[in-house]
Amino acid sequence: MHVYRLVALFSFGEGWHNNHHAFEYSARHGLEWWQIDFGWYAIRFLEALGLATNVKLPTKDHKRKKAFTCHKFK
Repeated sequence: MHVYRLVALFSFGEGWHNNHHAFEYSARHGLEWWQIDFGWYAIRFLEALGLATNVKLPTKDHKRKKAFTCHKFK
């Protein structure tokens, strides 16, 4: 098991906090399906109950552009 997955389990998704800095508007820190994010699961539950609205996520295009700009200068 990759160490980030283990950190995500114990920190309720905070292991993906760097994603929050890349996409500060995103309600989800774990941006991939395999990234465990309990905060996101809670938001989805609240959204299903109608208690959370206007939940925002980055699009695939936004993630692709961010990945390109981050690796461009390395």
